Amino acid sequence: MRKATNSMSRGAAALLALLLTACEGPQPLGPAASIADYISRVSTSDGSIVATLREGVAPAATGGAAPTVPSAGTAVNGGSTQVPVSAGAEFTTVIVTMAGTGDYWELQLPAGASASDVVVGIAPQVGASTLRVLYGVSGAGAMSEYAVQNIRVYRVGNGDVQISVSWTGASDVDLHVFDPNNEEVYFGNPTGVSGGRLDLDSNAGCSIDNVNNENVVWPVGGAPRGEYRVVVDYWSDCGVARSDYVVTIQAQGMQPQVFTGSFVGASSANPDAQIATFTY
Repeated sequence: MRKATNSMSRGAAALLALLLTACEGPQPLGPAASIADYISRVSTSDGSIVATLREGVAPAATGGAAPTVPSAGTAVNGGSTQVPVSAGAEFTTVIVTMAGTGDYWELQLPAGASASDVVVGIAPQVGASTLRVLYGVSGAGAMSEYAVQNIRVYRVGNGDVQISVSWTGASDVDLHVFDPNNEEVYFGNPTGVSGGRLDLDSNAGCSIDNVNNENVVWPVGGAPRGEYRVVVDYWSDCGVARSDYVVTIQAQGMQPQVFTGSFVGASSANPDAQIATFTY
């Protein structure tokens, strides 16, 4: 039987504080507060299209109902969360803005769609907080109203190398990272000889805490050089039908890498997901 959720994940929940409580339309605080200080990247789920950061106030609604997005989500600083966006009509652009900040992200889709999964990356410096994120869509010249999602950010470590996973569903997804010496850092070995550390472990043994994030980090100046391997294990479905995950790899001097996937059905029918290897 797996260990219970470690004290770091339990303690992180207690650190939550509401960062921004503003009205639901784009209302910038001023030029010093950009959405990029909190949301560092927006892309399609496969990462093939990355949003452009636009300066100023997000476009005002000109007609059409707000899209549908989950009302709440979770992420870690330096990690990502996947957001399904759907609307009653096709759209070609997704606008992501945030209450209380200036600027916005503009994601241009390759073709019209009535639904699209959007990956939202959280800046490494963000503390434990709740971000009030707004999503609008446009197509055929009309800008929709904005839908609101509250993303709870759990503060974790970041450094030379940081790998995180977030997922949907009340299930137990486990992050495993093999360092250049092939030592595995995971719930069974949370602190590696090389300095890698699992500092957030969620839903351990189906003891559901709803954090739905895990994080492995090597501190600044402490990550060994060489090849790393990232694996995600569906330890238990805990009775849910599906869990969608997004893995974020951050390494000093490299662009962030984002990978998405899904576990469907019983965990016993899902082999470990071999996410990526990378050289630091």
